[in-house]
Amino acid sequence: MKKLIFCLLLGLFAFPGLAQNPEIIYPDDPKMAGKAKEKFAMSLDDMSLERYREAANSLAWLLKNAPDLYEGLYINSYKAYEGIAEKETDPAKKRVYLDSMFTVYKLKDERFPLSDTEINNVAYRYYKYHKDDADKYDEALKAFARAYENPDEVINNNLVAYMDIVRRSHIKKKNITEDQVLDIHSKITEIIEKRIAEGQDEPKFEQYKTIVDQALTSIIDVNCDFIQQKLYPQLKENPTNVKLAKRIFQLSLTAKCSDSKFFMEAVEVVHNAEPTAGLAGIIGRKKLISEQYPEAIKYLQEAVSLEQDKAKKAETTLSLAKAYALSGEKGKARNEAIKAAELDKSVTEGAYNLVATLYMGSFEDCKQNVSQVSDRAVFFAAYDAYKKAGNAKGMESAKAQFPTKTEVFEQNLEEGASIKVGCWINVTSTIRTRPIE
Repeated sequence: MKKLIFCLLLGLFAFPGLAQNPEIIYPDDPKMAGKAKEKFAMSLDDMSLERYREAANSLAWLLKNAPDLYEGLYINSYKAYEGIAEKETDPAKKRVYLDSMFTVYKLKDERFPLSDTEINNVAYRYYKYHKDDADKYDEALKAFARAYENPDEVINNNLVAYMDIVRRSHIKKKNITEDQVLDIHSKITEIIEKRIAEGQDEPKFEQYKTIVDQALTSIIDVNCDFIQQKLYPQLKENPTNVKLAKRIFQLSLTAKCSDSKFFMEAVEVVHNAEPTAGLAGIIGRKKLISEQYPEAIKYLQEAVSLEQDKAKKAETTLSLAKAYALSGEKGKARNEAIKAAELDKSVTEGAYNLVATLYMGSFEDCKQNVSQVSDRAVFFAAYDAYKKAGNAKGMESAKAQFPTKTEVFEQNLEEGASIKVGCWINVTSTIRTRPIE
């Protein structure tokens, strides 16, 4: 008796369903209520000791005779049937126990709606236990579809599992259209991309993405021609169809069509509807490659303003600096490059190499033909920037353009003294002379 009381107390603390809903509703009939209390205590005792078969006997009686007892009744019941199934070696019996487990999930949903976690668990259990059973694929697809109604709550196990069930179902039953396959792939990919963007385990999610893409291409021959001929015309007819644009965007990455016209149009449609730093950055960099500098600057500025991650913000800021440089706005290019270096040390080399290149290319624009030392001061500034970049070869290139010792002497100046570099550069550097040839 003492053991039973101890186990009952253990059960009260061990099962969250009881802790969350402490109100126990017994049958109105006194005899049935007494029997229910007995079965309830026995079920908790058996569950605490993982005697799932014994627990299932008590739980089955309670499900039939005291279905409103409490939410934990259903939680313990589906756990018990799964526990029995896990140990069962006979395939037919195992299937019966699993069917009982799924039935309990459904019964619980009728009285105590399933949580997002439970909805996901149901879907994953269809995959775990029935991925080789074509007769269960329709039920599995419905379970996964329900789990994906709340994308933020989809568990990681259900990313690859959903696409694999789709693949298996398509091979064995041919019960999914190409459009349905593409729609499911799009939903899965969106979740993966979002979790990568949130800074979650990127290598793991990139691996998921590869597996999901491979599953898709095993069902549909997704290539650039497929997108161009089947999907792009639909986007042209309805350019505000964000769902379709997302699909084209994702499939273009899978099929390596990111240089295509339809990819850019799809990205812009998605970005206009749901602006993000990542999409703005993609558009900005593509505009930069195609030499559309004003548009590139516009989107890269937007990407910088939206980006929260410092490292990514630094990379995008450096891209913005390059856009300004290519558009001839050297001062703005230099300012953005320095900002990038201040944001993240990993871009320091690229940032200051860009600044040095801007200085090196400013001699003709800035020279006044009055003093070789003043005119060649741009190379002092370039040398300083190359030094910050850690670019020894660049430093040698700048040094080769320094004035001679004679030119410095003739200006009544001293090597090592400070000098103001004029023009747009407007920095202070140090007078140096080039090596004697």
